[in-house]
Amino acid sequence: MNTTKTFYLLIVLVLLAVSDVTFFGIVRAGEVPDGFAGIPWGANTNQITKAMRERGYKEFTGEPKPGELKFDGDFAGVPCLLLFDLTANSFYSGSADYCAKSPYRQFPQSHFETVVNKLNAKYGPPQNRKSFVNENGGGAELLEKAQWTFVDSDTSDNYSIDVLLFRSSFFDGMHGSIQYFVSITYQADSLKKNLEMKEF
Repeated sequence: MNTTKTFYLLIVLVLLAVSDVTFFGIVRAGEVPDGFAGIPWGANTNQITKAMRERGYKEFTGEPKPGELKFDGDFAGVPCLLLFDLTANSFYSGSADYCAKSPYRQFPQSHFETVVNKLNAKYGPPQNRKSFVNENGGGAELLEKAQWTFVDSDTSDNYSIDVLLFRSSFFDGMHGSIQYFVSITYQADSLKKNLEMKEF
């Protein structure tokens, strides 16, 4: 009799442990990112441009790549370059780049922590958080990374958010400078794959 009770208790504990692991990795519907900077996934070029202009963002004066829109403006309270990536004229990924740019690490580092803490409060802790020790000059160097991945439990669609702290060399003519900045990317990973399949 005691062996039977012990066996049933063990089964119940295993089932509880498995369910905790399963539900920890899955974000319920409604808790996945629904777009970026107020622009919903799947929006087309005209919809994005109109919405961003209405909100006071300036179109970037440089030459964008095909399938890319750029705007200057604030994101998460600091000036950034906002990029929208589209495939088959449908928006699937948005980035806020060069946020909190400074020759000193303190302000970008503080902004990185602020963004990570806000996302942590909304979505829970990141699945991947790393620091890198590679401040050796030359090119863009990744110093810190926080990454969230999501699965919509209704549709099984995948989404991700990356928050990165960089150190990079910027050149203006003959003079160069070291700058630190934060980059934030929201992506609808499943939508990107579906759009790429439609395009080819």
